[in-house]
Amino acid sequence: MSKQDYYSVLGVSKASSNQEIKKAYKKLAMKYHPDKNPDDATAEAKFKNAKEAYEVLTDTDKRRKYDQFGHAGLENNGQGGRHYSQDGFNDMFGGGFSQRERGFGGQSFDGFDFEEMFSQSRGGRSRAQKGQDSEFVFTVDFVDAVQGVEKVVELPVNGETKKIKVKIPAGIKDGEKIRFTGKGSAGVNGGAAGDLLLTIATREHAFLERDNNDLIYTASVDMVMAALGGELEVNVLDKRFKLKLPAGTQPGRKFKIKGKGVTDRKGATGDLFVQIKVEIPQDLTEQQRSLLEQFKALTEVNTL
Repeated sequence: MSKQDYYSVLGVSKASSNQEIKKAYKKLAMKYHPDKNPDDATAEAKFKNAKEAYEVLTDTDKRRKYDQFGHAGLENNGQGGRHYSQDGFNDMFGGGFSQRERGFGGQSFDGFDFEEMFSQSRGGRSRAQKGQDSEFVFTVDFVDAVQGVEKVVELPVNGETKKIKVKIPAGIKDGEKIRFTGKGSAGVNGGAAGDLLLTIATREHAFLERDNNDLIYTASVDMVMAALGGELEVNVLDKRFKLKLPAGTQPGRKFKIKGKGVTDRKGATGDLFVQIKVEIPQDLTEQQRSLLEQFKALTEVNTL
């Protein structure tokens, strides 16, 4: 039996654009879909014919061959017969359909819920779907991220403002997420609500940095202490440490205090590093300037 002209199958002309062809196919697919027409062999045949025509006419190379040689041009390239594939249908309806026993089931395209429409036509019930997850970035202070804190935040979820009690666990890292099950968007057809996810962002601290679980504390000392050495008191996160600086401590040098860093959510603890910043005085008194000039002269003599 000779095949029907593909353009006639879809009810379009040879001058029709791809968009017009897709629109025509969508209309026929909706009408003759096997799930909407159970036990109707004629409807299923029309659906397959429309699909086959759509796959050829929306493929630039196949359409060119068909326009030149008709069905024979496709048969020579293994495209003849009643062959049709799932790919074209996925292209048309966004991959929402999957092949099943008799036909195809799926979700939506341009506002149409095919699964709901077809299931209702069979007297069935729509499938429950979980709601979408809602994700937000939540910025916390550096100290709160290290020590942990509880806060109540207001977030817009599903068109409403929700108050969420957030427990920031001690040691949480920048970029880590906190999940609240069932606090996201409402489900569809009785499905469970989605989840709420908070991605933690940490504000910068004036003199503290974090490197994984290590803390880096920047301590400012004057040039006299750096040169002569001395005892430095370090105050970090409500804890006090005494550090002995050796004479001749250079700017940028780090001293490690083991096990005094951050304890993360898994219980691992890092170290505390005290990084020395040497401050140079800007407004010298005449006496200070005189003493420094004497020191300079002595240094020059010693280098001769």
